[in-house]
Parts: sequence; structure tokens; C-alpha cells
Amino acid sequence: SFVSSLIVFQALCNYIVFPHLHYFAKGFGKGIEPRRGYCLTLVIGLACTAIGELNAIAPIISNFFLAAYCLINFSCFHATFARSPGFRPSFKYYNLWLSLVGAILCLAVMFIMNWWTALLTFALILGLYIFIFYRKPDVNWGSSAQAQTYKTALSSAYRLNHVSDHVKNYRPQILVLTGCPSSRPPLTDFTHSITKKIGLLICAHIVKEPITQRMRNAYSRQAYGFLNKRKIKAFYTLIEDECFSRAARALIQSTGIGKMKPNIVFMGWKSNWQEGGIEDIQEYFNVIHEAFDKHLSLGILRLQEGLDYSEYNDIEDVAELPATNGKKARRLSFLKSTEQGEGMTRDPSSAQLSQAESSPETTPPSTPPADRKYSGDVGGNQSGNSNQVARGLSKAIPKDVLSCVNQFQRKQKKGTIDVWWLYDDGGLTMLIPYLLINHAQWSGCKLRVLSLANKKDELEREQRSMAALLNKFRIDYSDVMVIPDITKPPQECSKQDFERIINPWKETDDEKDDSSLITMSEILALKDKTNRHIRLRELLIQHSQDATLVVMTLPMPRKGTCSAPMYMAWLETLTRGMPPFLLVRGNQTSVLTFYS
Repeated sequence: SFVSSLIVFQALCNYIVFPHLHYFAKGFGKGIEPRRGYCLTLVIGLACTAIGELNAIAPIISNFFLAAYCLINFSCFHATFARSPGFRPSFKYYNLWLSLVGAILCLAVMFIMNWWTALLTFALILGLYIFIFYRKPDVNWGSSAQAQTYKTALSSAYRLNHVSDHVKNYRPQILVLTGCPSSRPPLTDFTHSITKKIGLLICAHIVKEPITQRMRNAYSRQAYGFLNKRKIKAFYTLIEDECFSRAARALIQSTGIGKMKPNIVFMGWKSNWQEGGIEDIQEYFNVIHEAFDKHLSLGILRLQEGLDYSEYNDIEDVAELPATNGKKARRLSFLKSTEQGEGMTRDPSSAQLSQAESSPETTPPSTPPADRKYSGDVGGNQSGNSNQVARGLSKAIPKDVLSCVNQFQRKQKKGTIDVWWLYDDGGLTMLIPYLLINHAQWSGCKLRVLSLANKKDELEREQRSMAALLNKFRIDYSDVMVIPDITKPPQECSKQDFERIINPWKETDDEKDDSSLITMSEILALKDKTNRHIRLRELLIQHSQDATLVVMTLPMPRKGTCSAPMYMAWLETLTRGMPPFLLVRGNQTSVLTFYS
């Protein structure tokens, strides 16, 4: 016991489990003997002997030994009970129940011998456990608790697979196409606000070039490090494919296990779609169709400041591989990849975005989404107060950018979440804002529900019906507005703005064979829908320009009738120059119920 206990003590000191004890971790000689621990034991032994009354300390020493034997016996029982393949006892007559009986007997003898020293021992052990639990040292001993966690999760997943779906138990399970989560912090934070403590969140990363397994592991470490620092409970998955829509289809089909599979796909708005090629737009459009084809709901988030902040990070500092064969670990740079929305060129440091302080301003300043450049060296050579260095990093980031990065991490300003409930999609358009206002960050916002009416004489009846419906759903709202003049023709200037958007994508005589462009027949066939969306933008500007968040039912693109540039032009018309805008469309499955 004298030698083995000191070796255990030396290991604890070496792992720095407890502070200020690293001095005793040093070993001497070929066997790395804990000589300093021997000296410490000698001092403690002499101090106890100097008391002159060994019977005074004998109960305490005996209780400590019994506590150690009790915990060892219980650990053996628990490791066997958790069915850990790594626990293979060599004792021929070992039995898990015998270990449990031994632990109980040790515990009983502790109290029979001296009850107050037993309580003192328990208090000391409990204090050490609480200290380690909250300190969370960066060590991994492969405890039986980890094996039990896996067994419990696996059993729960099996049981969940046999539970029938019911509208009352609907939960949002989101597959969000973030790229590396730290590349688009606002998109990651926003989706986490929806699933926090109630649903599943999976961050999907599509890499267009082949990567090694080491790089996949480095990506995974960086992603989970970022999620942990921002206290986001989510999973991360990575897939390689040079075709974005094909990779998204694979993710939609294969992500998840049993009943824990995504029922909503989230994407960021492709703010640079007008500068890209028709192939990129078609890929983005195909992902929208893939989600609807697989009967999943879809959400698209647009921020005027953009979502991609990877340009403010050092790509060289993302991952560091462990040493191999005694050689110094070499640094690994991530491959550049392109994702949906803005092109992801570099991966930001998780610590940089998570530890950076948010600006005290409640509303981030509006900057052009396609041009987020600043004069001077972004790496930290700027002077003045316009930049702020994130703790632990040398890289400086403009304060207004930090404000945008962390805008969904802080409490939102008091205002309204305007819900434009245009179509019956099963109620998801209404459920997501309700989930948001139940969180502390959005508690200062009130729901304002807006719907459309074709005739003015139906205005009062539609408003009463909408209010009664929301009351049946038990959704707290501040106001219900029914807007009657949706059929009114849009203004000429609004039509001209839309024409400027679609002009580069119109089919010309030289492009007759390109079916992905906007044809004159399509413009004529979709004239009424186009005018409706243009008119809807005018109403949005009139009623929701000052909202904290706008949530609107996503228009459904019809295959074969609406081209990708036309559909993108519709969405651009609706969301351009507006507050944070969420377009969402359910899969016609009811997610709201009258019954509690």
C-alpha cells in the first residue's frame, strides 16, 4: 500500500488534477520513483507518531482504507454492470455481485467502527468529487461512468425508436448547413436558440476537396471546441463531395439515428448569388428542392451584415497534430472549401469568436454584406479604439464585426418578432417564433402576427378567426394584423427594382439552350406571383422595417415552372434591406395542437 498509493498520488499530481501538487509529480531513476512523495509520507507519519496516541488516529486511517476498498469494489461492479469491453478481470472467481457485496460490507464496517469518522471520510470524498466535477481537468481515465453513459444513451435510442410520433411531442431537430460552425457563428447561435434544451442540432460541413482522416479529426476537434466555448449543445458532421447539392442530399438522407433524425434543414442566405455563376445558384436551388422532396421543413436565415466571418481568423492556427514517433508535432492547414451562402474560405478560431466581448449596442451596425473589408492589418497592427483583441489571441477584430458575430449570443433589444403567416405549412412558421421568445435572450420581444386578406370586407372576420386560432394554440401574442390590400398592384419603382435584379439572368439569343436562365415565357407565366412578391415587399417595408426579427412563410418553388434565378430574385426582393429575416416552410405536418 505504501508504494502503490504513492504511485497513484504521483499520477494525480502529474495530471494536475489538484492545483499546487505538481511538485510531487517528478520521478527519479529508471523506475521514475516518487521520492518526493516518500518524503511527504515520512513527514505525515512522523507527525502522526508525535501525537503519542495512535488510537486517536487509527479509526480515521482504517476508515480511509475501508473507503478505498469500498470504492474499488464498487468500481469493479459498475464497470461490469455497464458491460465495458475494456474491463476484463483476470481473477478466476470474480463476480460482479460479489464486488457489490464487498463494497456494502466495507461501508457497513466503516459505520460500525466509528460513525463520526465514517461521516468525515464521506464528506472529504464528496468534497474531492465536487471539486473535480466542477474543475473538469483535461484528463481521461476511461471511467466506468463513461461506459454507463454510452449504455444509457444506446438503450434510450432503442426505446425511442418504438415510440409512436405524436404532434404533442414534436421537437425541432435541425440539420444546419454551417460549414465549420465557427465560420458562421450567427447561424449556429440562431439555430441553437431554437433547439436549446428541447431538440437536436447537427452542424453539417461540406468540404469540396478530398481530405485525410487526420484533417477530418482536426476539423472535428476545432468544431467541438468552438461549440463548447459558446455553450452550444450540438453535433458536428463532415462530408466530402465536390458537388454541394449532392453532398446536401447525402446529409439529408443519412444524418441521424432512429427517431433522432433531422426534420428541418437550415441554411444561410446566399448573399453573393448575383456575383456568382448560374451553376452556383442552381446548386443552392437544388438543395431547397432536396429538402422538400424528402418531406423536410426548410429555414433560410438572412442577415444584412452577412453570416460568413471566416476572413477574421488565422487558418494556420486551426489545428495542431499530436507528435508521432518522438518527432515534434507539425501544424496542419485546413483545405479551402466553399459552402452555401457566402463562400467559406477560411476557418476562424473558436476562442476568438467565443471569448470576444459583445458590443453594448443592441442593434449591430448595418454594413454591406458583400464587402466587409477594413483598412489596415486585420492581424493586430491597427491603432486606435476601432479594434478589439479577443482574449488569448493576437488578432484584432473591429468592434462592429464582433457585435455582429455575437448578436444572437446577447439579449435582444425590446421590440417585436413579426410573423408573416402566409400559408398553412403545419404551423412551423408560428412555432419557431414561440420557441424563441421562451428563451431569456428573446424575452423582451413580443409576437406580432400578420396575415393577408383578399377582400376588405373580410378583414374583421379574418382577424377574429386568427386571434381565436392563436388562443386555441395557447400562443401568447401582442397583436394580430390582417392586411387587406395584397391584391393592389405594386408601384412602378418597385417593379423596376425587380427588373434590375433579373436582367442579368434573362435568356438571350445566344443562350437559347440554357434552361436554367429566365425565359420570357416564364416571366409571363409567373407575372401574378412576381407582382404579389413585389407588393409583399412594400408591405414588409411599411409594417416590419423596425422589427427585431421577421419570420415569413417561405414561398414554395414549383419544379419545372420556376427557374433558380427567378426564385432567388423573389427571395432577394422580400429580404433585401430588412432586419434579421427568417424564411421558413413546414412540410405540411402539424406541429401545433389544440390539446395540452
